[in-house]
Amino acid sequence: MKPLKTTFAFALLALLSLQLTAFASEFRANPYLTKKFTLSGAGNLNVETSGSSVAVTGANGNEVVVDMYVKLDGREIEMEDAAVEKELENYNLDISQSGNTINLLVRRKMNSGRSKMNLSFKIKVPKEMSSKFQSSGGSIAIDGLNGKQEVETSGGSIQVLNSSGSVRTQSSGGSFRVENFKGNVDVETSGGSIKISQLTGDVQVGSSGGSVTLEEISGSIDANTSGGSIRAQLSEVEKSLTMKSSGGSITAVVPSGMGLNLDLSGGRVNSSLSNFDGEIKKDRILGKINGGGVPVTMQSSGGSINLEFN
Repeated sequence: MKPLKTTFAFALLALLSLQLTAFASEFRANPYLTKKFTLSGAGNLNVETSGSSVAVTGANGNEVVVDMYVKLDGREIEMEDAAVEKELENYNLDISQSGNTINLLVRRKMNSGRSKMNLSFKIKVPKEMSSKFQSSGGSIAIDGLNGKQEVETSGGSIQVLNSSGSVRTQSSGGSFRVENFKGNVDVETSGGSIKISQLTGDVQVGSSGGSVTLEEISGSIDANTSGGSIRAQLSEVEKSLTMKSSGGSITAVVPSGMGLNLDLSGGRVNSSLSNFDGEIKKDRILGKINGGGVPVTMQSSGGSINLEFN
């Protein structure tokens, strides 16, 4: 039998693979419409959509290319089509430039009935671009940007890859993933899993549900969840580590040999400590390792607390 951790890792990789495959399938066809713009500076991208998936990729240069993909009754439409044009009459669609801001606004008109059409967008922008998304559904992907990224969505997955700067998201549902990022990340979600890996910077997470996985983090962590487990693996603990849960276990893996101030409490607290000065109980550890230093706070109302060293 495979170890539980190995089985979970394979399951997580399979899930991420399915998400990426599903997102990539949005762009297998040729675009139905392409618009190009030229910027005179870093620029801003303003996106407001309802149900449309959007993928934004950073590139060299000062050009913005917006590709629109269309599916009608499940069919991919790659050229001008009368049925598509008629269906587009039910949308407020604006792809335009205002100074150094590119706008992508996609909304269905009131009382337009159920749509037979699905729109998705692939956008190439300068690497230093900042973006702001407001979405009521549909996945959002950002890759290779070095600016300030803000996302507000009521559903749909969010992923940010190979980027730097800052990320701030507010979501009512859908998974959130960040990988290979330099800068600060602030996540607030009412549901959906959170996975952040290979990050140099500070992480702040507030979740009402769903698991939180933080891997290869160099910086501070402040994670709070009303439900679901939290697991964090830190390459370095530079400022502070705070993780709190109203339910579910919390596990942290930190570098050995550091000076830490520990405040751990939960249904059961597990850790193998050396050079420790303080109080150890079944449900609480309070004291210092190696003379003290970086504050580490882990609290769970019902789940176990696990502090491990590598």
